[in-house]
Amino acid sequence: MLISCSNITKIYHTDSIETPVLKGVSFLIEKGEFVAIMGPSGSGKSTLLHILGFLDRETSGEYKFDGRSIGSYSEDEAARMRNSKMGFVFQAFNLLPKTSVLNNVMLPLFYSQSPEREWENRAKSAILAVGLLHRSDHEPSQLSGGEKQRAAIARALINNPEVIFADEPTGNLDTKSGEVIMDILSRLNKEQGHTIILITHEKDIASYARRIITMKDGFIKSDNLS
Repeated sequence: MLISCSNITKIYHTDSIETPVLKGVSFLIEKGEFVAIMGPSGSGKSTLLHILGFLDRETSGEYKFDGRSIGSYSEDEAARMRNSKMGFVFQAFNLLPKTSVLNNVMLPLFYSQSPEREWENRAKSAILAVGLLHRSDHEPSQLSGGEKQRAAIARALINNPEVIFADEPTGNLDTKSGEVIMDILSRLNKEQGHTIILITHEKDIASYARRIITMKDGFIKSDNLS
């Protein structure tokens, strides 16, 4: 089992005020699944993704990744896991502005054990996988929104992660560009076996997934195969 969540809660504290965001969330995700987590703003889906991606810790409950509890990882170990086992695609792209697509995609390799002589070829392979090789030398300001997101997906692929977390990856894109991005994620799941966990509030985007977990007010409302 790749991901196991058991009664996960998350409470944020501001001064003396407690804000519960996740209220006892439990589910399992196997390797190779394509899962959409959807719900309205404030439902807890992005907070859940941050916990799943080792970007935050749960308040209570237990989260296991690949059989090991997140609580047993040191901060350094968690950082290494994020870099080697997980890829992230965000709505805002998060590309370095004055840096070529090739160098943006190579960035995670600076924190890996991969020999430097392999970096360029690995980056080019990832860029080729998203159909952006002809833009390798361009900076983000020279790209369309859809091309920026394809570059971000290539960067997420660079370490061949077990799971790709995509947080509203089409949120800043027009419909046609969004369809291209979702087709790429679907292909990565079907042809290369990457586990995809997609955060969205749009039903048409969630429909690309084979399983949809719907959240509301910090609870799982439904968990269905699509």
